[in-house]
Amino acid sequence: MQAIQRELKKLTGLFFFFLISFGYILLVMKLLLKEYSIDAYILTKAIVGALIAAKSVAIMDVTPLFNRFDHLPCYINILYKTSLYTAAVLILGGIEHLFHASREAKGIGPAISSFLNSEHFYHMLATTLCIAVVFLLHNIFRELDTYLGKGFITKFFANRP
Repeated sequence: MQAIQRELKKLTGLFFFFLISFGYILLVMKLLLKEYSIDAYILTKAIVGALIAAKSVAIMDVTPLFNRFDHLPCYINILYKTSLYTAAVLILGGIEHLFHASREAKGIGPAISSFLNSEHFYHMLATTLCIAVVFLLHNIFRELDTYLGKGFITKFFANRP
């Protein structure tokens, strides 16, 4: 029971971090799209993205692949983990957009060409860059928490001095 409570506490913190971060990114995108009279629904995307990111980070943080540079300086570990998360976002985003493009095109070749020459490609790259910054911040905070002592960052932000 205590393991479940610890996992829920960890997921709750991750969820709110990613919800605030993704909500901010999507709000900026919505404001930019408003100029072109394009409505965007951001709350659902932010919630679903935060849930997926929180659970993915919680799972990946305990795998050997993500902890292979723990013995090296913190910046290497931060950049390594940020690169892996960003690559995963880029690959999954590409697959999602190719899936949508393949429904309109007559095969995978035309779908790839259509996607690479469309505005969706640049939108996906911009979104991925923003998400990379979120993962970078998460990894920096995580390394600081490890260095300063588990729970220090939470106490620092949640408690009054």
